Amino acid sequence: MDRSSLLDGDRFRELVFAAQRYLSRRKQEVDSLNVFPVPDGDTGTNMYLTLSSAAESLKGKQGLSLSQAADAASMGALMGARGNSGVILSQIFRGIAKGFAGKQTADAKDLAQAFEEAVSTAYKAVMRPVEGTILTVLRGMRDAARVAAAVPGATIPELFRECVTKGREVLDKTPEMLPELKQAGVVDAGGKGLVYIVEGFLHCYEAGAGMLLDDVPSDDELPAVQVDDEEIAGIENPYDTQLLILGGGLPIDEIRADLEPLGDSLLVVGAGDVVRVHIHTDAPHKVLDICLKYGDLSQITIDNMIEQSRQARLDRSSHGHVQRQDAGVQPEQAKPLKELGIISVATGDGLQEIMKSLGCDLVMDGGITMNPSTSDLVEAVKSVGAKKVIFLPNNGNIFLAAKQAKKLTGRNMYIVPSKTVPQGISALLALNPNESIRENLKKAGKAVRSVKTGEVTFAARNGKFGKHVMCEGDIIGLVDGKVEAVGQNSEQVLGEIVKKMVGKNHSVVTVYYGEDIEPATAEALPGLLENFIGSGYEIEVYRGGQPLYYYLVSVE
Repeated sequence: MDRSSLLDGDRFRELVFAAQRYLSRRKQEVDSLNVFPVPDGDTGTNMYLTLSSAAESLKGKQGLSLSQAADAASMGALMGARGNSGVILSQIFRGIAKGFAGKQTADAKDLAQAFEEAVSTAYKAVMRPVEGTILTVLRGMRDAARVAAAVPGATIPELFRECVTKGREVLDKTPEMLPELKQAGVVDAGGKGLVYIVEGFLHCYEAGAGMLLDDVPSDDELPAVQVDDEEIAGIENPYDTQLLILGGGLPIDEIRADLEPLGDSLLVVGAGDVVRVHIHTDAPHKVLDICLKYGDLSQITIDNMIEQSRQARLDRSSHGHVQRQDAGVQPEQAKPLKELGIISVATGDGLQEIMKSLGCDLVMDGGITMNPSTSDLVEAVKSVGAKKVIFLPNNGNIFLAAKQAKKLTGRNMYIVPSKTVPQGISALLALNPNESIRENLKKAGKAVRSVKTGEVTFAARNGKFGKHVMCEGDIIGLVDGKVEAVGQNSEQVLGEIVKKMVGKNHSVVTVYYGEDIEPATAEALPGLLENFIGSGYEIEVYRGGQPLYYYLVSVE
C-alpha cells in the first residue's frame, strides 16, 4: 500500500503519536497566548493532555482498521478532555471518527469528508460559536481539504500541507475577528494548538515512515487516562454490565433511550457497526435482551460489584490495565445513594476547606492552571454517592467538560453557572439541602449573578488592555475579568479594584489571600481597605491559599 495515498489504522495511530509529541514541545507557547496576561493560561496544556489521552488509548493496538483506531482515539480524547479547548478537540476527533466509520482505509477524499464531519461535530458542541477561535481555524482547514481532495491523484500529505497553510492563514486573521485578541496582540490559542496538531500529522509523513513509537512519550510521561468506571454505583444496581454490539448503522441514541430505565452509570458510545455499552443494573438479562434487538453481542462481562469491588482495583492493576488518575476523588462505597451531593472546584487548601465547611461533599483541585478532565468529573459525580449532584465549576473553562460529563454519568447532574471561586462560595451559601433541586438552582443562580469578583495577580507578559499598559511582572487587578488597575504593590492594587467594585447596594467585602501573602499582611487588610472605601462596609478576610493570585475578592 502506498502510505501517502491511503490512510490505515496503523498510520492513523502514528499520526496521533506524532501530533502528541509535536504539541508537547509547543504547549507552553500556546499557553502564553492567553488573552489576558495572567499567569494561568492553559489552553496548550489542556489540548496536550486531551491529545495524550487519545494517544494512550492507541498504545499497543497495532492492526486496527482505520475506523477502530479513530473510534479509540475519539473515546480516549473524550474521557481525557480538559477545558473548553480540550472538549472541542475531543469533538474534532469524534467528527473524524464519524467520517471514517466502517472504513479499513481512507484516501484524500475520505479525509476531506472527515474534516467535514469534524467541523459539524465541533460546532454542535458549542452553544454560541464565536468566530476568531479554534472553530474558525478548523473551518478554514476543512475548506482547504475540500480543494486539495478535488485535485486528481491528491495524496494525504498534500492535503495536510494545504490544511496547515490555510490554518496558519486563518489563524493570523483571528485578531481581526476578535477585538480582545487584537488588543492583546496575540492570535487565538486554541487555533494555534490545532495548527500545531495538524503540523504534527504532516511531520509524521515528512519524517518518513518512521515516526516510530520510540518517539512517543513513555507511560510515566503520559498522564494516566481514566477508563470507564467499574466501582460500585450503589446496591440497588449491583451488576456492572459491559458489552459490544456489532451491527450496521447502529442507532446510538435509540439504544441509549431503551437502556436508560434499566439502571445508572449508562454509557453508550461508538459509531458505525460497533457500539460499546456500559450500565450498572439489577437486571442484566433485560440489558442483553434489548441489545440483541440491534445486533450481535460480543465481549460480554457481568460483574457483581458488591462481591468484587474490594478486589476490582487490584485485579485491574495486576492485569496491566491503565491506572486511574489521582484527582483527589475517593471511590464510591457500597451504600444507598443519598438524595443530594455537592461538588465544587478550587485550588488552595484554604478555599477548599471553606467550601467543605459550606456543605461540599467533594472539592476537586483545579481551576487555575489545571482543569479537571471529563473523566475526572465523571468519577467525581459517581464518588459522592448521590441521586442528584449539584456541580459548581467556578471557572468558565470547565463548563464544556462538565456538560460532557453530565452526558456520561448516568446521574442527575446540575451545573451552576459559577465562573469564579467567589461566585461558587456565594452559591454554596444559598443552597439548602431541605429544599427542592429547582429552588436550589434558582437561588444559586441568583447568588452567582449578585457577586462581583476581583483578582490580583501578576502580568505574565507585556500587554495593553484598554487604557492600561503593563510589563511582565507588574501587579494587575481585574474586575469580572477586565483589567482595572496596574501597579507594583499587591495591596495597593487590591485597594484600587475594591474601590471600583463597591456600590451603594453593597455591604460586604470578602477577601481570600493567597499562598504568597503573610498572615500579618492579611490581618492589616481591613484597615487598608477602609482607607480606599470608607468604614461603611463589613470587611472579611480569609486564608485561601491559592497559587498565582495574591488576592481574590468578592463584593455583595
